[in-house]
Amino acid sequence: MNIPSIKYGRNKITVQFKILQDLYGFYEPNKNLLVIDKRVKGLKLFNTIMHELFHIIINHTDIDVNKRGEEPIAQAVGDGYEKVFKQNPKLWKLLTKMLK
Repeated sequence: MNIPSIKYGRNKITVQFKILQDLYGFYEPNKNLLVIDKRVKGLKLFNTIMHELFHIIINHTDIDVNKRGEEPIAQAVGDGYEKVFKQNPKLWKLLTKMLK
């Protein structure tokens, strides 16, 4: 997969695919860098990207999630996206058309 960068507002987040140990991906806000394990494929890749996008959104919108914790919220959101899109393929198709 070739995604050199992601735009978020006026921010440009560099995307790198590398072999990682013990995690599928991570976001480094101080470097505007998203790193994803290049071995991840299919739905796990979709979930990893959605998970890391959540971290990017939280960071760039200054949402305080300290009361619950960022990781449990990000995991729940990623899993929830998978469930909704798998169960609603017409919704997924509509959303992807909106992005074009």
